[in-house]
Amino acid sequence: MNKKTNPLPLKTLAISIFLTFTASAYASNDHGSNHVENSHHDSNHGNSTSGGSESKLKSYLIAVNEPLAQGEVKLEQKTSKTEFSAEVKIPVPSTALNVADTTAATDATLTLVLRDNLGADYAECNVDLNKIKTVANRRVSILTAEYKVKITDRNGFLQANGGVCDIDLNASGIQSGVPMIQIGDTAEITIDTNGATIGTGSF
Repeated sequence: MNKKTNPLPLKTLAISIFLTFTASAYASNDHGSNHVENSHHDSNHGNSTSGGSESKLKSYLIAVNEPLAQGEVKLEQKTSKTEFSAEVKIPVPSTALNVADTTAATDATLTLVLRDNLGADYAECNVDLNKIKTVANRRVSILTAEYKVKITDRNGFLQANGGVCDIDLNASGIQSGVPMIQIGDTAEITIDTNGATIGTGSF
């Protein structure tokens, strides 16, 4: 005698297989999106790859020889561009930096050196004079010289807006580019008037 087969167990099994496959596929796609969103920095400071996320590293300089000196160094990475910049302000005159007047401030050369966490120099930038202006601070007017360097890489197109950076100190000549700062690196800015260190910072 033929028995009528109950279709319920087969239907239940099919639904179970479908749900298991769907859950597995969803978990796989979720893992992939996390990988894409995370940024990756190459250990070589001349290179960096990004998965589409944005990041920023910034350091405020600590004054060394001139107490009134100020500055900051930062690296911003976005989907469309990577931008490195540094800004330094010193009072004029400054006995500690051997800057007697605006002429000395104009002729001075400021150098920014970037070092990795082992203390090895990997990039050097010339920080150009941007402007000299009077800054009022707590009813006291201070003549200030401002210097800056700004290098932008837009999908391989390099643009400099003040200053220049050499990102390969082992090669002859200046290898212009954007210094790829990493956590643990340090920065030091000096002035050629007397070789004094203006400020240092860490990332």
